Formats: sequence, C-alpha cells, structure tokens
Amino acid sequence: MKVINTDEWARRAPYENFIKYTDPIFSLAVRMDVTALCARHAEKGTSFFADMLYMVSRAVNETEEFRLRLRDGNVVLYDVVHPSYIVMTDDGVIVTCRTDYCEDYNEFYARVRADVARMKKSGTRNGSFNHRDDTESFYVSCLPWADIISVSDPYDLADRDNCSIPRITWGKFTDEGGRKKLTMNVSAHHALIDGEPVCRAFNAIQREIDRCGTLG
Repeated sequence: MKVINTDEWARRAPYENFIKYTDPIFSLAVRMDVTALCARHAEKGTSFFADMLYMVSRAVNETEEFRLRLRDGNVVLYDVVHPSYIVMTDDGVIVTCRTDYCEDYNEFYARVRADVARMKKSGTRNGSFNHRDDTESFYVSCLPWADIISVSDPYDLADRDNCSIPRITWGKFTDEGGRKKLTMNVSAHHALIDGEPVCRAFNAIQREIDRCGTLG
C-alpha cells in the first residue's frame, strides 16, 4: 500500500474539488457483449458468475484508479484489491462474501466456488454483511433476474472511507441481434476516479470477455 501525497498529485485539482462534495458519487453504465462468455459457459459448464468475477477482478486490478481509496484521512493506492460480492443464502437472504483475488484463473475460480457454496449454507444468522473498514475490497452485485438499464447504489455518505470503494453491478444477459449482451454499471467516488478510467476499465473487461476461451 502506498500513501499518495495529494499536494503533489497530478489530479490534485479534481481531488480537492470533489472531496468537498456532500455527494461525490457518480455512475456509468454500458452494454457489454458477453457472447464469448456464454459460449464458454455452454461448452465447459463453468459458472458464468465466477468467470465474470475473475475477468472483472483482473481488469479492476490492472486499472490503477480502481485501487485508490480514502483511508484514515489519506488517499492510498493498494497493490491489489479483492472482490466482495453478494451471495443469496439457501434461506433467501443476501450476505456478502470476499474472495482474495489471484491472477491464476483456476485457483481463483476454485476459491469463488468454495466461498459461494459455504456462504449459501451459512444461513442468515451465521452470514455477514460488508466489513465497513475493508477498503481493500471492491463491491460486486449480480442481478440475473432482470435486464437492468441503470443502477443506484446505496451509500452511507457519512462514512467517507467506505464511500471510496467502487461498486460494480451487472444484470441478466439477453439476445440482441444474435449477440448476448448485458448492462454493467460502475459507481465510484469522483475525488479518486473520473469517467475516462471507468471507461478504460469497461474496455479492459470487454477484452477479457472476448478472449475468455483461453482461460484454463
């Protein structure tokens, strides 16, 4: 982890502007082409969610701005960030689950599948929700029941550190002109990240999806 000297930071001006906002969160949503991932899912029977989570996590970690956080009054840059995502338990209530990211696809995939299975059986009494001091995470939600077009994420704006954690959500994929597409939304803190890096991350995720046939 590196502490950023904001006085010498290249984006000092936008940081000093947006850090003063009472609501500094912005969101962007795009349509992602997941045709290649759907084909992989049909051929190999792998989990669509686990595969997507790997590709999103890889792209997020390659995009430096997504590893920036507010922590204890400082701006910090983490070496790696990890997905904290929503799991629905067997009794129908949502809990959160963090899986430590690693670049090895097979290892990460196994971790996710084991973590999801464990949390599904945890039950609402034994489940957990977000560790609010875990700024080394980024938040992920999947809504496979609807073809969403936009998302409004909940934030506790009094908790500045937690508000610096990006949120990524995607919905159900549908057929569009012979292609499989879904909406993906990113919400982020404007003091740390602007629209261009978010678009760069979207493009990186799309590239990961397009070459998903090379995964183990």
